[in-house]
Amino acid sequence: MRPTMKMIAQKMGVSTMTVSLALKDHPRISTETREEVKRVAEEMGYRTNPMVSSLMAHIRSSRPVPYQANLAFLSDFERKDSWKELPFIRAAYEGMCSRADEQGFLIDNFWINEKGMQGGRLEKILKSRNIQGVILSPLAESGGLEYLDWSQWSSAALGDSLLSPRLHRVTHHQTHGMELLIEHLSQKGYRRIGLAIDHLSDTKVGHAWSSYMAGYLLRIPAKERVPIFTTSESSREETLQKFTRWFERHQPDVLVGHDHQLDILKGLGISIPGDVSFAHLSLPSKLFPHSEISFSGLDQNWTQIGAAAVDLVVAQIYRNERGIPDISKTILLEGSWVEGESTPDRQNL
Repeated sequence: MRPTMKMIAQKMGVSTMTVSLALKDHPRISTETREEVKRVAEEMGYRTNPMVSSLMAHIRSSRPVPYQANLAFLSDFERKDSWKELPFIRAAYEGMCSRADEQGFLIDNFWINEKGMQGGRLEKILKSRNIQGVILSPLAESGGLEYLDWSQWSSAALGDSLLSPRLHRVTHHQTHGMELLIEHLSQKGYRRIGLAIDHLSDTKVGHAWSSYMAGYLLRIPAKERVPIFTTSESSREETLQKFTRWFERHQPDVLVGHDHQLDILKGLGISIPGDVSFAHLSLPSKLFPHSEISFSGLDQNWTQIGAAAVDLVVAQIYRNERGIPDISKTILLEGSWVEGESTPDRQNL
């Protein structure tokens, strides 16, 4: 006879619920009890029934989920609510809150740079508020947060800006995103595709954009190549001068960039798509909310990225996994092309 959880419970003198939770590595059951249940189950030859597991998952998903615990959303920008000014982080946060609610969790916001948060105070606050997991916002600048005691939480980072420690992370598949943009622009008849980005943004994605574009330039005829334009810490006036020289010399058919590059075009009086077409690397654009045209470009699907981060952290909580992983995993979500008026077909220009 195939052993059951009830048989394991009877042998150990515990409840069937205890056995069930222990086999799922639920944090409510002590580590010692979980290990003992697994040992006895192994000795008895217990194996989970995949059909029963599937049925129970369906039953649980069809009824309200009781409150489980709180998750923390950490940000490190100059001001407490600066992240709300960035559409992609707002989208990720909405996805986080929605998925957390479905699974019985709540999201609490914490600002790492708030006065008095150093020296272990943040960790104490999170512990006092029953925080079981942490999701880290993309950082203001690429860097590390080694001073935090990550051993207390299940965690995940959004984006690639956290350099250390190497936590699990969820982000947009930036290389695929650049490939998707070039594919659509090429289909629309564009040949001289120019990438214009600021150094900080490219650094925060591990130079995925510039790396893919550099490889693309090697694969196309020399007459179609437009060198990458990268802005640095130059003054606005110097940036405008450099961009003007680059733009006039190379005359791209279409620019691929962010809001910062749209701001440069606006400052120079260059119209879209009259003077040059434009494909946005991360829609929506916040600089031109009242623009007379809609922008084409890449929807990086940050709402789904936020939801996936919650799934990743909650799974760790149920497996009782805390701290910095020995081997971190990165989940990449693909983006979607958004058709707009800023990249008309070349034959229609």
